[in-house]
Amino acid sequence: MNKAYIIGILVISVAMGFTLWSFKDTMTPYTDIAGARKSESTVQVRGKILHETTRYDDQIHALRFQIQDDHGAKIEIVYRGPKPDSFDTAPETAAHGMIGKDAAGQEVFNSDALVVKCPTKYDDNKTPYKKTASTKGNI
Repeated sequence: MNKAYIIGILVISVAMGFTLWSFKDTMTPYTDIAGARKSESTVQVRGKILHETTRYDDQIHALRFQIQDDHGAKIEIVYRGPKPDSFDTAPETAAHGMIGKDAAGQEVFNSDALVVKCPTKYDDNKTPYKKTASTKGNI
């Protein structure tokens, strides 16, 4: 085999290895609340927003609210960032962060990013688009 091919394969292999290694650090797994409690690293938890628990903490300048996962577990989210526009009407959220303690010693999920589920975009009750006589041939 030609030396140029060997060197080319080696360079490509090293570049692919470095890319995969650096990409691994950007991946944050989704887990339930029990899994987040066991984890010592950053995770993402999804859950139903319990809007009645939502409040703004002026002392630490953070949005605080509880979520409930599919297993019924609840945890308070502490998010230090701008409240997402559709938060008040969103049914669910995914919070990125880690479990910790607040100033009072309470267990909280310290979140550095929130992604809220759009209340209408993923409505399971929507009927799929159907062709009608007036739209036939216009699509």
